[in-house]
Amino acid sequence: MITRDEYGIPSVVAETEDQAWFELGRAAAEDRLWQLEYDRRRAAGRWAEVVGEPAVAADRLARRLRLADAADRDLAAMDPATLATFEHYAAGLNAHVAEHGTGVEHERGGIGWEPWTPRDSLLMFKIRHVLMGVWQYKIARAVLRATAGAEAAAKLDPRPLPGMRVTVPPLGRVDDARANLFEQARADVEAAAGHLGFLSESEGGSNAWVLGGSRTASGKPLLVNDSHRALDVPNTYWQAHVRCPEFTVSGATFPGLPGFPHFGHNGRVGWAITNAAADAQDLYVEHFRGEQVRTADGWVAASVRDEVIHVRDGEDRVERCWLTPNGPVVHGDPASGAALSLRWTATDGACEQFGVLRRMLLAPDVPTLLDAQDGWVDPVNNLLAADNNGHGGHVGYLLRGQLPARDNHAATQLPVPGWEAAHRWRGRVPFGEMPRTEDPPEDLIVTSNNTVTAATHPVISHAVNDSYRSERIHELAAAAGPATADDMRAWQGDTTSVAARRWAELLDRRGPFSGDAERARAVIVAGRGDLGPGEATGLVHACFRREVAARVLDAEVGADTRAWLMKCGLPGIPVVLRRWFASLTWPREGEWPAEGLGDDLLADALTAAWRRVAETGPRPWGEVHRTAAKHPLHPVVGAEFDPPAVGIGGDNETIQNGAYGWIPGGRFDITNLSVYRQVLDLADLGASGWVIPGGASGSPGSAHYSDQLTAWQRHELVPMHPPATTEDPATKEEPRPGD
Repeated sequence: MITRDEYGIPSVVAETEDQAWFELGRAAAEDRLWQLEYDRRRAAGRWAEVVGEPAVAADRLARRLRLADAADRDLAAMDPATLATFEHYAAGLNAHVAEHGTGVEHERGGIGWEPWTPRDSLLMFKIRHVLMGVWQYKIARAVLRATAGAEAAAKLDPRPLPGMRVTVPPLGRVDDARANLFEQARADVEAAAGHLGFLSESEGGSNAWVLGGSRTASGKPLLVNDSHRALDVPNTYWQAHVRCPEFTVSGATFPGLPGFPHFGHNGRVGWAITNAAADAQDLYVEHFRGEQVRTADGWVAASVRDEVIHVRDGEDRVERCWLTPNGPVVHGDPASGAALSLRWTATDGACEQFGVLRRMLLAPDVPTLLDAQDGWVDPVNNLLAADNNGHGGHVGYLLRGQLPARDNHAATQLPVPGWEAAHRWRGRVPFGEMPRTEDPPEDLIVTSNNTVTAATHPVISHAVNDSYRSERIHELAAAAGPATADDMRAWQGDTTSVAARRWAELLDRRGPFSGDAERARAVIVAGRGDLGPGEATGLVHACFRREVAARVLDAEVGADTRAWLMKCGLPGIPVVLRRWFASLTWPREGEWPAEGLGDDLLADALTAAWRRVAETGPRPWGEVHRTAAKHPLHPVVGAEFDPPAVGIGGDNETIQNGAYGWIPGGRFDITNLSVYRQVLDLADLGASGWVIPGGASGSPGSAHYSDQLTAWQRHELVPMHPPATTEDPATKEEPRPGD
């Protein structure tokens, strides 16, 4: 049976495991049927059938990715028990539609329901994660090198700096032809971004930390996380409880997936992940001669097929899809003699990872949960775990997933020649060599997309995020006494930026200036890095940040390159800029690079910032720093299905995450935020909490469409415990959201 709590969050209680997955499928269809439709269509390159011409570019790129082929291989490789799980889940989805039909979105989208299959679940999972890989950053670096030159690209692509926290303690020139190819890749991705989801998922982040029993008031671990993405409509994650004789689980999952791979607990052990930004995707420059492609062993035939894209209210398009020994062609036209192919662990052969999902639900402790990840391929995550066994419980960390074993690491930075044997993969990094730790002496593990380990092997990623969120969590932990779940909720809402505080400290030592520059300086200094929603500090700091970045970039790479960077619609470039800017306030040899900025530059940036602020008057940060989520059908129905907008504090460098764009004078709409928060108290899992910036239901007009949004905005959590029930599962009716 399915019951629901006051927020419409479903709880499945079943007499058998098969029935449990069937009922979870029913609940997913009831809550998120349109989201399921959206995900499988954009993965299969069929979104233009719904929204027409604007989605053609996205469908072209989706077809090139050949995710459907990969899903077929994964399905064929499934063990019988895992396949049965996916089949029962799909049957539940289809049973709900057979009984209740579809909703208003299908009607307005002009489509009917095609029965859900296990293959659709795999497609959904792949489209959610191909977009979070590092290949977009490699395109961004390649375009940057081709546009601005290697020297400018190097300045904007910093490596991990000395002193940056790690999660696990230490265990040339571009020729014209390639420049044109990289420019084509840029144009492809920009054109596809709005519908395929690149902009919404290219900056996946997260915070997760675990305090062991020696640091908590209860003597048992506290496991905390919030996942960062753009705000999808409906929200990416969906909360649910499932109980059957074999297992009990509460957590957040993707609608369409029979399992809880990222967040949850099974009553004995809890888990949470962050994006590791791990490099499991390589781009290759391919040389074509007709339908042949050059390899290290000579010319071989490429696989070619034509696919038809149907366009609502438009003409059909034919997309020629190519496959090379390195992987599918994703950018460029082989007929021109050159193109870019993508090799990704999740599509480079069958993934047999989905049996891991059930093993997680049965794990009794941290070591077993971590061991259960053997065989997981993608996404590569930082996985944190905690259990309530023994006197103080146990905590652990694993870099989960598979990384290519490379002899040459050039491909971790840029596209490389596909015909050179040096760039071939020689297999995968063994599970036993992945970074792992259990019960570290400090009884604290923190991962906030910072560098995973200082070790050089395996090479996890060339990309480096700043460690300011990690630094702030460590600050709070060092200052705390025995911590409680209430403390963890407060930390999740923390809006103090270590980087903004360093700018405030720098400006406190400079000046005083005069006029508008001094007005801006005074606000930033007084704020001391706290970018709360109720004060103007966040707005003034944000305007100053944009203005000082523009001036430093003008000096380092030139005004033309700076203007291109700030207006470029290529996903990956804003992240490159954020990482570069973070390095200005990171100590190097005892000083911050920002210390070297002259008073004239600082005063000029402060003046410009204050004038931006004065255009509307100094306003609380939360009034201008707001969510701006749009329903996938926005191109068809306008704002009718869009959820409310709310304001929050913080920025991309605060625990309360809220990234925004770089263009001076532009809006501060939030591009990346927390899409699922969870606090697990291993001393009393029934007292744990969770929240999403939306609601359990994805149906516009439902009482549970956005009823968690206010709690999310206030950094509150809603109860995680399932509703109490004594009804007979055979006779209980299924309540509908909004009833």
